[in-house]
Amino acid sequence: MNLLETNAAVALGVALFAAVWMVRRSAAARRAPAAREVLDELRAPQIALGVYLLAWAWLFIHRASTHAFGDAQQLRASQFAVAALGGVALLRALDVALFGLLRAVRSEGPPKIVRSLLLWLLSVAIVAAAARKAWQFDLASLITTSALLSVVLGFALQESLGNLFAGLTLNAEHPFQAGDWVSFGKHTGRVLDVGWRSTRLVTQDEDELLVPNGFISREVVANHSRPSPRRTLEMQLTLDLAAAPDQARQTMLAAARGVEGVLALPAPVAQLERLSPDGAHWKLRISTSDFAHNDDLRDRVLQAVWYALRRAALELAVPQLSLARRERPEEAGARRLREHLAEAEELLGRIDFVTALRPQARAELARHARFVEYGPGEPVVRQGEPGDTFYLVAHGHLAVRASGREQEIARLSRGDFFGELALLTGEPRSASVIAVERAALLAIERDAFAQLFAADEAMMEQLAHVIAGRKAQLATALEKVSAETVHEEQSLLARIRRIFERRARGGVDSGPQQRQP
Repeated sequence: MNLLETNAAVALGVALFAAVWMVRRSAAARRAPAAREVLDELRAPQIALGVYLLAWAWLFIHRASTHAFGDAQQLRASQFAVAALGGVALLRALDVALFGLLRAVRSEGPPKIVRSLLLWLLSVAIVAAAARKAWQFDLASLITTSALLSVVLGFALQESLGNLFAGLTLNAEHPFQAGDWVSFGKHTGRVLDVGWRSTRLVTQDEDELLVPNGFISREVVANHSRPSPRRTLEMQLTLDLAAAPDQARQTMLAAARGVEGVLALPAPVAQLERLSPDGAHWKLRISTSDFAHNDDLRDRVLQAVWYALRRAALELAVPQLSLARRERPEEAGARRLREHLAEAEELLGRIDFVTALRPQARAELARHARFVEYGPGEPVVRQGEPGDTFYLVAHGHLAVRASGREQEIARLSRGDFFGELALLTGEPRSASVIAVERAALLAIERDAFAQLFAADEAMMEQLAHVIAGRKAQLATALEKVSAETVHEEQSLLARIRRIFERRARGGVDSGPQQRQP
């Protein structure tokens, strides 16, 4: 190599080293995943270029010394190191630039295993060419003429070659790609990448697994992300034989549909699998598109089902070997009413339109009340739905939300109530009420008021007068003109009378379309 070629090679090496150093420094200042990937890929070219320049410095030092190279073998070794390191460093730099351009154009580069295999083959070719130039060493002829070396290399690389060909097969068949959730053997995880020797996975516990490609090729692979990310979860429940199948099915399905993360299509399915002395065995199936959080969704669905069954007085099966006296749903409801009757009367005594009733009527209303429980996140009423139940908060907190508003517009606690206008006038719910934590509510159905009005129709006028007064006070507080208070009272009375007269005749009235909570 003459002086001009030497200076050009050194100058090219310095320029490449400076360029790689500047690109890595720029990538290190960014936190994007793509920048981190570039930073990792350029580490090997930078190290190779640094060693390449050190080899040239070593060669210059010895050439400039008075003794030059005392041994011709040292000169050949230095020339081999310079040629091999320079070629490999240039190849690495071109690899990063070329495949980075392909990713930018196609948004996805070639498989990593193909890229790595090609890079290693070209690196071996460069090293062999440098060795042949320095010592006239022919690596290919050595491998083909040495049967013993071939046998030794074959046995030594048997497992590695098996993993290599298995990796090539995986990339050719493409059974999964980066980001897919897969299962094979006892392993389940999300694919990070497929290398020439192993495949990297991340489990649901955020553990990284390196699984040899040969092991994967011998297993049945289940890809949970294809042909669609939808996943079906099954839950087994055993209910008491006294639970009516139709009621149990409706209760479980309604609870499952209200859990966030459960797909509406395909809809949840509850199937009665078999009846046995242990109870009624049910299978609840739901669909989700988030495989990574299956366990969390299963927990929330089972929790919602538990609260729904409790509200419906449907009990889970009790082992038949134990001796226990089981209450029928009617008996359990009557017992809970006796236990909470005093609390129901006390809570009802706080409401203005209830205090307008006679003491006997208030006591009768308390006897018709029932206590219901809701779990965290469960909706009690939904906006726009019809309602014939009035609720009074006994324990816990509930949030009031309206469509178009992400934040809650009110927070309800003990003594607060909602749903009175929907019950008395037939108006649909104007807002949704959701339990923030475990909440106990006092629920009164429209039938309870219907019995009171049938006995004394004057109670309608009392209630209409109280509710109209409450709306007039609200209008005054909001600085709105309320000159039509008397007209509002007559309108409310007419709506209440229409609702309960049709109910007494067995008809159904949807009520006006104005929405009230």
